[in-house]
Amino acid sequence: MKWAKLLVLLCSMIGGLSVSAMQVEPDPRMIISSMDRSVSPELDILRVTADVSPDNRLVFEVKTRGERIDGIDGGGDDYLLLQILHEKAYVLFIPVSKKKGGRVLIYEGSLQAESQTLPKVLTVSTEPSLQAGSDVRHIFRGAEFTVPVDWIDFGGDFSFDAYTVKASIQGNTLIVGDVYDQARKGRAGEKRFSAITLLNKICTPRGLRSAQ
Repeated sequence: MKWAKLLVLLCSMIGGLSVSAMQVEPDPRMIISSMDRSVSPELDILRVTADVSPDNRLVFEVKTRGERIDGIDGGGDDYLLLQILHEKAYVLFIPVSKKKGGRVLIYEGSLQAESQTLPKVLTVSTEPSLQAGSDVRHIFRGAEFTVPVDWIDFGGDFSFDAYTVKASIQGNTLIVGDVYDQARKGRAGEKRFSAITLLNKICTPRGLRSAQ
């Protein structure tokens, strides 16, 4: 629980500070993605945001341009993925179709230095705290992904991205096929930032809730 306590302390301290300087660097809490009308609305990612919940979980909200109409659009193997780069590449996913359920599983793959590429083959994560403390759920035009704050190493680098893909599950393996859209599409050169930088930005007075 030490990181949860640190989170509360830092938010209390940072929340009392004024923000006076213009931010030149991209906001690590948010990815704004360009509209792509070449893909279906439910596969077109528009925005990804990060915030912290009252119960000390890191919450990622992925919004799409539309929703899938079950029975009309098809695409039973289409998924919305959240990728977290944090020493390894971690993937949380949910079917694009709201009628297709399943238990929450987190997959992991090897991470190459400075690589932002989504691995094509991942296996079920062996980290019990991450599996037990994470969640995925559908929201209107998108999905919400949560991971426990205690799992994060705030001394390490951290980055996140979202994808819509065609994928298949074979035993303990997730195989990623076609990629329809990526939130950071066209910005592959962006570097990962420190996890504490993300925390600091979330805790500033101009957090996402007040900005929206």
